[in-house]
Amino acid sequence: MSEPQPTRVVIVCPTLLRNDAVGEATLNMVRDLAADAHNQVTLVCRNSDPHEFEVTRVRSLSDLLLTPAFLEADVVIYVFAIFNELFDAILLGNGRARQIVRFHNVTPKALVGEADHPVIDRSMAQIQNFAAADELWADSQENRDELLRQGLDPDRIQVMDLAVTPPTVGRLADKARGPINIVYVGRFVQSKGVHELLEALALLRDRSPVPFKARLLGNTRHASPDYIAHLDRLMTDLDLHDHVDLGGTISDAGLAEAYGQAHVFATASRHEGFCVPVIEALAAGCVPVSYANSNLHYIGGGLGRLARDETPVALAEALASVVGDIDRGLPHQTASAALALDRGPLTIAAFDDAARTHVAAFSRGRAADRMRDRLTVLTTLPDAIALEAPALA
Repeated sequence: MSEPQPTRVVIVCPTLLRNDAVGEATLNMVRDLAADAHNQVTLVCRNSDPHEFEVTRVRSLSDLLLTPAFLEADVVIYVFAIFNELFDAILLGNGRARQIVRFHNVTPKALVGEADHPVIDRSMAQIQNFAAADELWADSQENRDELLRQGLDPDRIQVMDLAVTPPTVGRLADKARGPINIVYVGRFVQSKGVHELLEALALLRDRSPVPFKARLLGNTRHASPDYIAHLDRLMTDLDLHDHVDLGGTISDAGLAEAYGQAHVFATASRHEGFCVPVIEALAAGCVPVSYANSNLHYIGGGLGRLARDETPVALAEALASVVGDIDRGLPHQTASAALALDRGPLTIAAFDDAARTHVAAFSRGRAADRMRDRLTVLTTLPDAIALEAPALA
């Protein structure tokens, strides 16, 4: 009996950056698919930071369409986060491969500078190409909702949560009591609301008796110099230098340490397709506090506090509530010292237990199993049955 032929999988990720949510998610997908000896995985990029995998580089759409690995593929997975001409290949395929789009969503035009409006318009228009794909993998419920708003077939959409590998694992119960440490992790761009977070922290300082320290961390590599300058001015104008460290880029070890010391994760982001830092924070024993938009509605599982509206005042109120509860609860950890969370009041011990359970749903193993199961469905069943297959739990 002849050996079964490998499944030839091509992953098209036009730009792959390290320390970036989309880039790390793509590398995890390559790792998990390549770990199955039955898969033969090729990563195709126009631009890529160094990592452990060999990259097939293409310069244009025509390069991609003529690449031998693409022409011979059984499955092509497109990693979509913003317009790129390579995604026009979805309209053609190679004539035989199952085509999947891994959808990371697009930042709304209202949340980016005017100079970026054309690329956002082109990104939203390019989403219509997805109608030619066999299946759409939405990172989150929010991203599924966006695909539905764009008129795409719900029967072709699977919610495939990203795998999250936390930098550190800890419990709120084990953390020192004061000052309360607050951490932000994310990009330093206007849509992430870093300026509004600074305003909220200034209000927290003025209105809460609980001492706190905040660290704002993230990849500033693609941040606008004008926006960074604006944040620096705000730090001075709001007299925040004694309370806030605008740290920016940090090492992996430094990030793990920051999460490990923090009691609270805070963000004023206006749009999240997933928000990996919320899961990282819960894994580290931090209570997430944020606005109540996009996937921030869902990602924390009610184990944090969503502000009543999208203003620094409301965010400061939510922060003050959580900071006060932690400050009162940590020394005693009694049933009466509860955290007032969106899910309902929980003791610190109950919060730690619930956070551990919630985070487990985003494990690498679970995400890898779901992805491999979907590939099995798509590559072994006839077209009609594959498209009608129910979502996997």
